[in-house]
Amino acid sequence: MSDFFPLVKGAVREFATERSTGKGTLKVEVLSVETAGGVTTAKCRRTEDGKTAEFSVVKDAGGVREGADVEFNHPLAVGTEWISPPRRFWIEALDAEATTPAGKFTGCLRVAYLIAEGDGGSGERHYAPGVGLVKVVEHDEAEPFTVELTSRRP
Repeated sequence: MSDFFPLVKGAVREFATERSTGKGTLKVEVLSVETAGGVTTAKCRRTEDGKTAEFSVVKDAGGVREGADVEFNHPLAVGTEWISPPRRFWIEALDAEATTPAGKFTGCLRVAYLIAEGDGGSGERHYAPGVGLVKVVEHDEAEPFTVELTSRRP
């Protein structure tokens, strides 16, 4: 099975963001990674438009989480669902394509979601095998946005 959310110390992902307030940048760095008992925990740093915050990502048999937010649940199968109010998520495809400024990615995990059961909008995230998150498009009625991978190391 492909690793759609690799956690590697020293990895850096840079993204272009676009919101109604304008364009910006997002940088995510993996500062440290520890694995014990089937659980991998990574300490990360997010820098968005000059503001920096540290956070942790946990990957285990249940899926991948950033704090209380679930990136995706296991099993990695079309139809797997989870709820993180006000959003309802489901795995829509394991063979999706995503094109970003960093290139075209195939064999992607595509997670679709509804905000307030569609009343507040919808969105989708694409995770490329061996790369991780490469694209987010959210059609939120209050604050639509896109995030696209521009570069990555390693």
